[in-house]
Amino acid sequence: MAYKLIALDIDGTIRSNGRAVSQRTRQAVARAMRAGAVVTLVTGRMFRSALPSTEELNITSPIATFQGAHVADPATGRVLWHMPLEPHMAEAALDALASCGLEVLAHHGDEVYVSRLTEWVQAYGPRNRVKVNLVGDLMELTLNELTRLVVVGDEGEIERLERDLKARFDGSLYVTRSLPHFCEILHPDGGKDKALAWLCGHLGVRQDETVSFGNGYNDVELLEWAGLGVAIGGAVPQVLDVADRVAPPVEEDGAAQVLEELLDLGLIG
Repeated sequence: MAYKLIALDIDGTIRSNGRAVSQRTRQAVARAMRAGAVVTLVTGRMFRSALPSTEELNITSPIATFQGAHVADPATGRVLWHMPLEPHMAEAALDALASCGLEVLAHHGDEVYVSRLTEWVQAYGPRNRVKVNLVGDLMELTLNELTRLVVVGDEGEIERLERDLKARFDGSLYVTRSLPHFCEILHPDGGKDKALAWLCGHLGVRQDETVSFGNGYNDVELLEWAGLGVAIGGAVPQVLDVADRVAPPVEEDGAAQVLEELLDLGLIG
């Protein structure tokens, strides 16, 4: 049995701290593609923000962005699968966040909406190549098929908020941390594992023919679902707990090292 679909998280997995994807990683991905495997990105980034990585890796297959709530063609931008928050879900989430005192960003497509402009929010737009729109009340947007809500705060605040929201919604919303200071709220059928499952159906690939790589809280379900789940060295404990194996850290091109090993064993393609 060989692995036919390789799913790569971006930040902390194949790149870190603004560092470009390494030559070794690009070569390993190209080699996997030549062997016949499909390589995709499964990331918390917005679609537009993920495109530079598809260009670096010459990925032309559909990619999953927004924590897996959105799958689209990187060449044309055509949306193939989208799991936005239903109006009642967005309303319930915003109601729960009303008294938290933290910054809340609503994502609709590749545009971001906020109820107040802070210095951090103003820098967020250019950094992610998106337009940030100021609205009076985010509740006005709940009918617009919001892809996700992102709450920004310090690590302790976000950890507590994630715990409280998970207890409050008990699976009726998908709540996760991406970065330590981001709590994200999505449709319960969003998530990286759900996107990978959809891609498998779309491409005709079995679950046991997939390899996933990740490092963050939002990668736990992705690694659990894949046939082979690979944690990058330095991953959060929750990812290390569910991984089938642990690669060296991103600074040592850990994902590339595992791909090279699998390729040498004839297990990809």
